[in-house]
Amino acid sequence: MHRRHLLGLSLIATLGALPGCSTQPLGAVDDSQLSFDRTFNAAFGAMSDQKMVVGVQDRRNGLIVGTLDGDSITATLAPQHDGAIRVRFTQQGENNPELLKRVVDAYNARVANRSILGGFRDSGNDTGPVPCQSGPAFCK
Repeated sequence: MHRRHLLGLSLIATLGALPGCSTQPLGAVDDSQLSFDRTFNAAFGAMSDQKMVVGVQDRRNGLIVGTLDGDSITATLAPQHDGAIRVRFTQQGENNPELLKRVVDAYNARVANRSILGGFRDSGNDTGPVPCQSGPAFCK
């Protein structure tokens, strides 16, 4: 009987911990599989997409700081041992509570457009495949 009670308590504790395991904290994004430069450019571009003024742009140390209406967003990039780039966004200030989410969403959209086979070609970028008009394949 005591064993069943312990099993029930452990099951409740495990189920209670699952919601915390399934969500990332706001500002955390999946590790980028792009090069450091492309990841840095995506983070910088995400801030620019939100009309932020970028005051710090330190590529060597992987640091970008942008401001908008008194709030600032800091992006830090850190190379990982497996070759991926870890990116973390943090917000200081509370004038615009949705700003961090918008920057993260813009970053994810930029990375998603570039992560498949090195990204799509666009104006001024000759690397990466070109999507075929007929479907999800890639053309040269």
